[in-house]
Amino acid sequence: MPIRTHFRGVAIAALVSLLAACEPTISPNPSTGIVPTPTPSSETPTPSPSPVTAADFPLAVVTGMKTLKARITVAEVTTLASSGKLVVPCGVTVTQPAITATAPCIAADQIAPAIEANQQLIALLPPGLVQPATKVLPIAGDGPYGMFGPDLFGDPQSRALPYPIHGAEAMAGSLDPSWYAYDPSTTWTLTTIGSLCADRGAAHQAVTLHKGWDWVFNGGTAKYAGKPHPNPNPPPGLQNPIVTVVETGNAGVTSSISKRSDVTLANHKCPILPTASWHANDNTTALSFSVPEDVLSRWQKYLGIDAVFLPADHQSDRGVTGIRSTLTLLDKYGFPHTGLGMNLNQALEPAYVQVAGLKVAFVSWDNVPGPVHAAASTPGVTWMTQGNINAAVGRAKAAGADVIICDPQWWGPDEYYPGLSRSQATYLKWMDAAGCDQVIGGGLHLTGAVLFRQTSDGVSMVNTGPGNYMFGQGWWQQTQEGVLLQLAFRGKTLANLKIIPYVMYAEARADLLDPQGDGHYVLQRLFKSSSLDYLP
Repeated sequence: MPIRTHFRGVAIAALVSLLAACEPTISPNPSTGIVPTPTPSSETPTPSPSPVTAADFPLAVVTGMKTLKARITVAEVTTLASSGKLVVPCGVTVTQPAITATAPCIAADQIAPAIEANQQLIALLPPGLVQPATKVLPIAGDGPYGMFGPDLFGDPQSRALPYPIHGAEAMAGSLDPSWYAYDPSTTWTLTTIGSLCADRGAAHQAVTLHKGWDWVFNGGTAKYAGKPHPNPNPPPGLQNPIVTVVETGNAGVTSSISKRSDVTLANHKCPILPTASWHANDNTTALSFSVPEDVLSRWQKYLGIDAVFLPADHQSDRGVTGIRSTLTLLDKYGFPHTGLGMNLNQALEPAYVQVAGLKVAFVSWDNVPGPVHAAASTPGVTWMTQGNINAAVGRAKAAGADVIICDPQWWGPDEYYPGLSRSQATYLKWMDAAGCDQVIGGGLHLTGAVLFRQTSDGVSMVNTGPGNYMFGQGWWQQTQEGVLLQLAFRGKTLANLKIIPYVMYAEARADLLDPQGDGHYVLQRLFKSSSLDYLP
């Protein structure tokens, strides 16, 4: 008998014996001789629980806000891991790409404090734990300076690209699901471009030199011919270093930042007139500015502006006619606006934008001397008073706004002070009490401070002003340079911030700078005046 058959027979016999032993003995009824039918058991078998599957999720690459590094490649991630310079969160297995992490792991919810303590640290982080203290490094793309690659917290096009870094729970069910939660449909970006008034240098290039408005709004990239140097032709009484700007091509890349964003905010500082009745400021007359209607189609085509705040010091430069014209033309081209009106009631009205299923409101006020203050029957700007702040924010709340962005046009002691002054701190307390979620200022002609503050609802950012996006003033390096601020939100919560440096070429158009090259000047000044630490 073959051995296999023998063992099978033995096993069957043993199984029959075992089953017989397990079955109850049923005897015939002595009086009838009939064997009773067994009664089925009333117990329902309990189904086995479904196995818990380890969650798979993308991993953001994060570092400190005060670093100049702006992007990273997958190859860099691999190299950093093998050299002990990449932190992987404990309890997470990196599934893509294949890496060998040699640095000690850190608990995922402790990576943000670790980065605050060491700004040069680079780590992988589940996306639900990304916050402003952890600057997200997009994966490098094929744009200038590695721009436009996959980015979990970037613009819609970048969020839609296949993301190449993923992880999974090392043990199923071991991580808080909120840590790795990520929903691209509730992620959105807000880009603010700073002070905008295409008169003076921009008008000179577009009209006098016949380069056209398309050229003005379609800036590319640039670098400096050398280090900052003394201004050879300074204005009377002003001697400040300047930079000599050399354009390096890539036309359209600057405007594409705001165009690609989910929402773009502009601070427009001067009246808008019908083109036929407009003339440029020739820099030889008083500081009285305006722009033609022609620029509005370029706002749409190149900048992608979605909302405008208006209470600037030059809005009365063309009187009531200029105010009425500005409001009429903005409405004609479909730009929501706030902070300027034919009366106070109109000026207090918020501007609204719908994004990611949310209603976002913008409200604005001015404390800079110059313009007429709006009143019951007086055209002008909303003046910065506690009553006006409460009124505008109150309207946004009553209208069901999910996020309220407050846009003060303010100076500290003057328009060249980057930090938060004592008076601005008072205004900020009023905005906090009224219910502002984020504060993006204007009015400064240089790049102001960024302040992060922990609140019960997350992190509130304050920026005193991003600088001159298009306002002339080529007499000082600090007025030549500025930044684009791109805030990324997870629903109503601020999740991340990108700070993108640029320089004004010929006092006329913004060209992007390499953050790790000549962009370091404006970025490091911003870091010096800012408060980016907020974790307890």
